Amino acid sequence: MTNQKRFFFGLFFLGFILRILLLFYDFSFDVNNHITWAKDLWQRGFGDFYNIPSSEAFASKFPNYPPLSLFMFYIIYPLQSIIYNLTWWLNITFPIFPSKIVLFIESRMFLAGLMKLPAIFADLGLAAMSYKIAQKMNPTDKKPPLIIAALILFNPAFFYNSALWGQIDVIPLLFIVFSFYFLFFSKRHLLSNVIFTLAILIKPTVLVFLPFYILFFIKKNNVKNIIYAFIIANIIFWISFLPFIKLHDIFTPYSIFIDKILTKQSLPFVTNGAFNFWILITYFEGIKDIAPFVFGISYRIWGYILVAVFWLLVTGYLLKNKKITPENIFLALALFGLGAFLFLTKMHERYLMLPLPFLLLASVKYRKLLPWFLYLSLISFLNMYHSWPVPRIEPLFQVINHPFSVKIISMGNLFVAFYLLYRIKSTFAPRMTVENSL
Repeated sequence: MTNQKRFFFGLFFLGFILRILLLFYDFSFDVNNHITWAKDLWQRGFGDFYNIPSSEAFASKFPNYPPLSLFMFYIIYPLQSIIYNLTWWLNITFPIFPSKIVLFIESRMFLAGLMKLPAIFADLGLAAMSYKIAQKMNPTDKKPPLIIAALILFNPAFFYNSALWGQIDVIPLLFIVFSFYFLFFSKRHLLSNVIFTLAILIKPTVLVFLPFYILFFIKKNNVKNIIYAFIIANIIFWISFLPFIKLHDIFTPYSIFIDKILTKQSLPFVTNGAFNFWILITYFEGIKDIAPFVFGISYRIWGYILVAVFWLLVTGYLLKNKKITPENIFLALALFGLGAFLFLTKMHERYLMLPLPFLLLASVKYRKLLPWFLYLSLISFLNMYHSWPVPRIEPLFQVINHPFSVKIISMGNLFVAFYLLYRIKSTFAPRMTVENSL
């Protein structure tokens, strides 16, 4: 084993230990939803699950996550009972075995910790995958892949979200990174299509990358592969909903996804804690995004218009480049994620994570992007901490909770987005080299 691999595994191990130390410190209301949905699946089955109110209502009265997330929670839920039975046997067989461990394993905190494990492993998987991609992008320099891995493993935006908060936002992000890896670093494009579909079936937040993915999947494939990909994606999508539906309408999975998941994924407000453009307009006043804004057009529609313009500019600059490189693709993906966070309505604070892995991968070649990645990582963490200050550090919370701070940070996020948009115009210009870009 080379020194580089030893160092990588050392980083990997430390990143894992960091997350285990946070595993049982606390958990958010989101984890209560995950536990409740898993319990309900075990107690009353899958049939008509999306139409029946949850037995315990925390942030959502009805289940609003796609099937693959629910399957994941369903599999994890009985592990508590299995581990409890094992430790109980150890306790009565070996008197020296600590009884307090048995009591802890029986607690909701322990079950919440189990529910966090998939996201923790996804953090590690994202670090490993980013390490591999960085090696391919820069095979002669050994340092960048290690730096890339470390900046995920020890990034507070990632470990706070997965190991403390208990959300699963990183899991679909990992799948999206895998999907683009197979699309641009191999010829296994249909596998890329399958993985992208699975990402959507874990959490629909990654739909913000779908227009970009479709464009470049079409660009890199013939008509036959495009048709195959469309059919395969729809088959996977349909099958995933099969346990939840009655076989009387083949369109039921699509209506469930739109009506029960996509439209119910977030609270109905213009912003749901996100430090974005809409904070400067409505702050946290709880205005519904269907309310009229300028010219009588709703906030939601204005959000679609703004993000569409932003995405079109990014795509237009990219397509002008005769040679589309992985670093340009990753930079464009980062701008797609950042644009969605800033301009779409109903955005949660956690969704500032969307651009992070792609901006980091773009920085392998465009080194001057790294400070912007670090800035957005810090703001992503602070935005989450603003909504869920655990552990509560009063001076820090008072600073980031002040309206002036919130608006300044939101303006800073807008500045970063438009600065990067301005810079990529020259970065994506023909004959622009890596050395003089950005």
